[in-house]
Amino acid sequence: MATDTLTVQELDDLRLGTLKTSVDDWRTMVGRLEKLATGGDGQVSAEDLQKKADAADWVGVNATVSRQFVTRTAAQFDDAASEAKSVLAVLSDAHAAFTQHKQDLRTAIDELAKRSIYVNGNGSVIASAPPPAVAGKADIPRPTDQELEVAQRRITRILWEATETDRIAARALRLLAKDKYDFTDQGSTGLEDADHDQGRADAEYWRKEIAKGNVEDWSEEKLARFNETLKNQRDNPGFTETLALDLGADGTLQFWRDLADPGQGRTPDGDRAKLLGDVQKNLSMSLAGASHGTSPEMEAWKKDLIAAGGKLYGHEGIMAKTYGFQIMSNLMVKGKFDEGFLDDYYKGLRTFEAEKKPFDPASIWGNPALGGAQLDYTAKGPDGDYGTTGSDPMAGFLKAVSHNPDYATELFNREDVADYLLTEREYYDEDDPYGKGDGTVQSRDALGKALLAAGTGLNPDQPHVITSYDHTDAQRQVFDGTLRRLADKGDDFPPELRDDMAVLLGNWGADVHQTASELDPDEGPLDYEDLLEVSKQVSRDQYAYGTLMENVSQAIVADIHAEHEGDPKEELIRAGHTVGFMESVRYQALDTDKEDPSWPAKWGYHVVGGAANFIPVVGDAVQRGVDSAAYAWQLEEQGRIDDELSIDNRKNFTSRIKYLNALGEEWSRVNPDHELSADGDKLLRQEVIGNSAFNGNDTANRMA
Repeated sequence: MATDTLTVQELDDLRLGTLKTSVDDWRTMVGRLEKLATGGDGQVSAEDLQKKADAADWVGVNATVSRQFVTRTAAQFDDAASEAKSVLAVLSDAHAAFTQHKQDLRTAIDELAKRSIYVNGNGSVIASAPPPAVAGKADIPRPTDQELEVAQRRITRILWEATETDRIAARALRLLAKDKYDFTDQGSTGLEDADHDQGRADAEYWRKEIAKGNVEDWSEEKLARFNETLKNQRDNPGFTETLALDLGADGTLQFWRDLADPGQGRTPDGDRAKLLGDVQKNLSMSLAGASHGTSPEMEAWKKDLIAAGGKLYGHEGIMAKTYGFQIMSNLMVKGKFDEGFLDDYYKGLRTFEAEKKPFDPASIWGNPALGGAQLDYTAKGPDGDYGTTGSDPMAGFLKAVSHNPDYATELFNREDVADYLLTEREYYDEDDPYGKGDGTVQSRDALGKALLAAGTGLNPDQPHVITSYDHTDAQRQVFDGTLRRLADKGDDFPPELRDDMAVLLGNWGADVHQTASELDPDEGPLDYEDLLEVSKQVSRDQYAYGTLMENVSQAIVADIHAEHEGDPKEELIRAGHTVGFMESVRYQALDTDKEDPSWPAKWGYHVVGGAANFIPVVGDAVQRGVDSAAYAWQLEEQGRIDDELSIDNRKNFTSRIKYLNALGEEWSRVNPDHELSADGDKLLRQEVIGNSAFNGNDTANRMA
């Protein structure tokens, strides 16, 4: 049986006939052993022998030796039958599971092939759309990057599940076969039971290892074995809940404190620091799984853990201590934590900060007296090595929120919470709590991801393929509230939120385009002034602005291709109006930072495609229009940067001629029968979209 992850070739070539034969043979064996153990068809059995031995009038030596022999022999037949049942159950479940895995793989390969995605023998996916010369006039869509990412995740998941079946079954059978003369181990009732049993055994093993102390002295080989166990068992309640309960709340927190930062100048670095990052992520996912436990013991563990947030943890002989909230938040960086636990954790954390007033978060969590323990190994510090302080517990909490989008939406729809997190709480740079640091506030960066999850319903750390701009009412409430609160900040808009807000605006691209293109600003689906201000603040960063523009371009082109009633000329006018709006936004952003208005970096084609997971996948025809418009825009943008024309004048859109023309050409391709698409009417079409851009720019300038 395999130790590494199975490949597509191995799973696809797996022939289950031999395994099915083994299942049938063991089913026959069970029947025979049961007859020997309990009887049947009038045959002599161990059970009959036991009954006769119990009823006999034994005397002398027979009263001890013979009776014990008969009793023990009868029990062994019964134990042998029970072990055979366990073997049969494991083999039968393994056969059923592998049959399903093979079917899932074949279904996935066939479905992906229809979308021009090829899966090779190692499990990697690649685009397989034929070149234009081969495809001819056929409109065969080429898969997008996000479609490939989702496809890869699907294949990887199937292979991982098949490998898990292999691992669990092999271990269960080895346990049953460990002593050929002892049948007292009754074994498992099937694969699921075996998985739980193995998880509990692993949890107990590592509890004993941790209880020995000095975990900071574990060799890298031992630490890697612990990490491998976490990776294999992180979704197994038998392991996750057992380990959590065995360690207890205090033990869980002290364990990571000892492992992550032993003190006395022995802070991990190099390969060990990188390995600790993997341990941290897998331990986080294990605790996330445990948080869903509903037993009285698990409920008590969760309450104890939150109650321990205000306690200090350190090392004997060292005065510097770390709060429990700081440790636990660094064990919440991955995985989907239970909503109830997250809510109780937030309340506990916020209450603790309130009780520490008038001290601000930097003074509470970044206080040098706490020693600056290094608790986060999932990111690189200022020195380029893995490991940072991870001192602000709000960062880890908000990362956990972003991994549970439903809870994120519910949380940010509470007015007091949204006010606190977006406008009231003071955030700080963990690398330099009392200075300017490198300009990045880690907890605000996590806030951006949590907002993105809340307003989209999507986990920002997972690939997605979405097909529309549809949202729930709750997500709209989050989006509207976020726009209002961030617009009110004006030029104090947090820089760390620019990239995530650019993505969020793109996810709401249809509403953004509809609002920006309205002749009457009061008639759009969004608040025009809020949208204008937030778009301006986003545009103060080159790459955030590029992301926003690419997303807006897609919304414009998608609108041009959509079904509409009335004269399609309206979509041409709306396209120009939105371009004028965005040019006003760009001007205002650069004017705000006019001390350094130029963006020196070079644009690259599709360099700003990082928001792909959050904007709808469109057909190939629409995508070609999006690409054409985006390319024209990027070329003009680079030209303006090279010519130091970052700020032209209030009619900034005059340098957007090629971009407007590209949109106009796309509109004509979609509406070839319209009078503005007729040969010789190109100037009329350009005039319509150009005048509309004037109007959109003028409206935005007037409302700014």
